[in-house]
Amino acid sequence: MCGTSSDLTLTDTSSSGCACCAPQDSKTTSVPTVGSISASFGVAGLTCGSCASRVTSAVGEIDDVTDVQINLVSGGTSTVTVLSNQAVPAAAVRSAVEQAGYQLSNA
Repeated sequence: MCGTSSDLTLTDTSSSGCACCAPQDSKTTSVPTVGSISASFGVAGLTCGSCASRVTSAVGEIDDVTDVQINLVSGGTSTVTVLSNQAVPAAAVRSAVEQAGYQLSNA
């Protein structure tokens, strides 16, 4: 690497509230498709965008799910909205959330 240099920019994570990632937007948005079925679930323990991403990926793997939206409430109960072509059993959502390392809230 003669004469080559690389500048790496680091992201300040001191204000992220979580040690696993840098701050991200706390709410994702998308436009539901016509005829979509929507169901919302409370999830406890999400603290950052990385946490929300893990839940989004896990729930998105459920059959017939077309979109997953999360309203992140760090330190509180976040709302996970699942859009699907057919009704998705709550047990399937609970299992996916638990596989991601979180729990549905009792509320």
